[in-house]
Amino acid sequence: MALFAISETQSQSVDSTKIELITTPTVKNGMSLKEAINYALQNNPELKKSKFDVSISRETVKQTVAIGLPQVTASGAYQHYNRIPGNWIKNFAPTPGAPEYIFLQFQQQINSTGTLGVNQLLFDGSYLVGLKATKQFVDMSKFLEAKTEYDVQVNVSKAYLMVASTRMNIELLESNIAVLEKSTSDVKALYEEGFSEELDYKRLQLSLNNLKVQKQKLENAVEMLINVLKLQMGMDLTESLELSDDIKSIDEYIRMSDIANASSWTPSVRPEFHVLNQAITLGKLDKKRYQMGYLPKLVGFYQHQQMTMRPEFNFFESNLTPNNNWIPSDLFGLQIQWTLFDGLNAQSKIREVQYKIDKAEVDLKAFENAASMEWKNAQNTYNIQLEQAANQKANLDLAQDIYDKTQIKFQEGVGSTLEITQAESELKNAQINYLNAVYDLVLAKIDYHKAIGKPLN
Repeated sequence: MALFAISETQSQSVDSTKIELITTPTVKNGMSLKEAINYALQNNPELKKSKFDVSISRETVKQTVAIGLPQVTASGAYQHYNRIPGNWIKNFAPTPGAPEYIFLQFQQQINSTGTLGVNQLLFDGSYLVGLKATKQFVDMSKFLEAKTEYDVQVNVSKAYLMVASTRMNIELLESNIAVLEKSTSDVKALYEEGFSEELDYKRLQLSLNNLKVQKQKLENAVEMLINVLKLQMGMDLTESLELSDDIKSIDEYIRMSDIANASSWTPSVRPEFHVLNQAITLGKLDKKRYQMGYLPKLVGFYQHQQMTMRPEFNFFESNLTPNNNWIPSDLFGLQIQWTLFDGLNAQSKIREVQYKIDKAEVDLKAFENAASMEWKNAQNTYNIQLEQAANQKANLDLAQDIYDKTQIKFQEGVGSTLEITQAESELKNAQINYLNAVYDLVLAKIDYHKAIGKPLN
């Protein structure tokens, strides 16, 4: 029969729990918890998206930097008049018989220009603040990635633990079924020989059937729990997944050595703290950006242009008259833009951002209190579950002893099947209670790591 044992060791005044299994079948070439976590860190869709967000934020920084670099543009234009426009001009020196107004055309039929321009942002307070904000935005993306990465580790660990716990429960039921099948077979033989009542045989058979039904339910549940684990890992549900770690291996993988440094713990080690604190930093930069918007914006520019006006399309001909030449022109200058009044729009945005900063500071303070409470509760829960597991182990040993002695009494003819059934039921309950206590203990270790912000991998 698969049983558990707990041994407690003291290391630097730190309780360390080790769960030992007398018999624990393992799956060769199966995936361990560590391998499952590593797989999830590469394939979990939420974590993949957070990595993309970091890459996107880096590109945003490059785009913002590009605004302050020289902007070089080139353009060209070609115009062909089917009908050349003109103007009526008064004839100031008319000769006899000449018209009073004459119609003049000042355009050529073909016009073409080529322009090369350079603009350079010389000063923009909002741009300078925005440039700093984009770098902080990259840090925010990294903090969110770290939080997502840790959440993935916790979720995968809990899903893996649930599968391991359910499978261990199945192993206990299989052990009980094997023992009860033998007892049922022995009582049936006695009944057929006339040394036992039919009621004794039927009681054992009923208990045996109930155990088989429970085992079938748990086997069905394992498949669903494995699908949950696949979902957390980012694995295709059609892929095969075998697990190699049992509760003992999971317990050994998740160590509690950090509980010794509990006095130096602060909420700032949690990834959520960095996310909330960065939101405040970004809010302050956003406020400063709007404040800098009151300052003028200065841009320098340079432009070189070539223009020609021709009576016909002769761009591929040589030795043309001077009126076909390209005429160059150059200019440079400064352009200033200063918003003197915007209808109080900027002031409203500044107040709005300040409200968001105040809200983020409240969220950060609330998180600090909640994180401190979560850490204390996680520590207390671990200690309680450690004691509960030890108590349930003692109960299991007692139930096992009662069951063994009841079996001996029955074999010697001084006991009844009712006593066996009752002892078997008590043993089964003790096994389940102990298994649940072990599960809660390992779960408490996972929650403690989450509370102190320490990765499991």
